[in-house]
Amino acid sequence: MRLAVTIGFESRLVIRAVARLPPADDYIFLRARTGREGDRNSADAAADVIKALGRGRDYAVDISDLAKGLEELAGLDFDAVALAGGPRALILLTFIAASLKGVKIYVLPEYAPDPIEATALSKVFHLTCLSPAKLRVLAEADGPADEVARRLGIDSSTAYRHLENLAEKGLVKAEKGRAKAYRSDDVIKVLARLLLQVDAKR
Repeated sequence: MRLAVTIGFESRLVIRAVARLPPADDYIFLRARTGREGDRNSADAAADVIKALGRGRDYAVDISDLAKGLEELAGLDFDAVALAGGPRALILLTFIAASLKGVKIYVLPEYAPDPIEATALSKVFHLTCLSPAKLRVLAEADGPADEVARRLGIDSSTAYRHLENLAEKGLVKAEKGRAKAYRSDDVIKVLARLLLQVDAKR
């Protein structure tokens, strides 16, 4: 696994949090390049992290030009990202690049002992393209298609068709058993409900 980690000026917290993530074969420590005095501090933090872990490489991302920074990040080869301390623009750009790549996303809270997997949040981009009917099915994706249909008051074949399409998009998982059941991550279901609320207000 190639893990990209955003960093700011504080290396100690990043070192501790990275040690709790799944082991990586390669680390890319992403820091912001702004052309200001803070660049030196973040370069020092990257050097400290690399020294403590005994491996990894430093990569400075130009955040003074967001489009350029996003292109740089999208061009990097990584399988997962960990969003740790760092300028907000760098964290935002890294989240978007990771979402587009479809890789795992971890959040490294500053003072919490364990990383949080936040990959499901990246699905918001996929959800904005769904029809309200599919969003309603996704928000209820928990059980066989006929149960989902009953809860929503729709035809079973319609629920099945939508669930299969959502499974193809990776938004639900189909579980084999006596009756094929569908499950979605709780975060994805909440995102679907929130998008439906936003759509209802328009």
